[in-house]
Amino acid sequence: MGVVTPVTIPPKMMIGPIRELLLYLTTDRLAGRLLNGYSFAAQSMSELSAADAPTRSLVVSLNLIAALRMIAFGVGVWRAGGQALLPHITGGLLIGNAALGLIATFFFPTRFGERPAFGSPGVIIMFLSVVCFVLAMLLGAAALGSWMRVLSIAIPASYVLLAILRLATAASFSAGQAAPLVGAQERTMVYSFLLWAMALAIHLLQSSRGGR
Repeated sequence: MGVVTPVTIPPKMMIGPIRELLLYLTTDRLAGRLLNGYSFAAQSMSELSAADAPTRSLVVSLNLIAALRMIAFGVGVWRAGGQALLPHITGGLLIGNAALGLIATFFFPTRFGERPAFGSPGVIIMFLSVVCFVLAMLLGAAALGSWMRVLSIAIPASYVLLAILRLATAASFSAGQAAPLVGAQERTMVYSFLLWAMALAIHLLQSSRGGR
């Protein structure tokens, strides 16, 4: 069930998550500073790419590059799996995560300064994108061994704790008002996922070199 590497995977395809993490960090910090009064802890990341937001064009352009790199990485994970099923599914979920994020950002952006309805298309698509990357990690735990298995379980477990914390803090706020830690929670989830993808890339590169 483990990841095997019967074919040579181009290293550039596997270092995509490293570049993507750096690009997301740079985009997030730059756009957040350009948007007057923006709070990284209290405001959603989607505010930076919202319709009518002055930072939308910058964020969408850079996120497109990052998403394409993640799709390329997903293809690399698929190829690295050889005949094993779970790595193929993991690679497909990585591709789905990036593709759904792009669809939501390009075609169903939130309105700047407004909290989107829970059942709106953009929210549903982004939720499915999150489901993809959580499932990718959980399946990765089943497909991978050693330290990657521990990491693939620990990160989704932390998401559960974050969700509980967010629900606890949101209970004291009125219905149309965002929870004060929404930005912090989103960033913790996004960047921990990218760190996991980076760890997976390192694991696959090590496996590829070890198999030669």
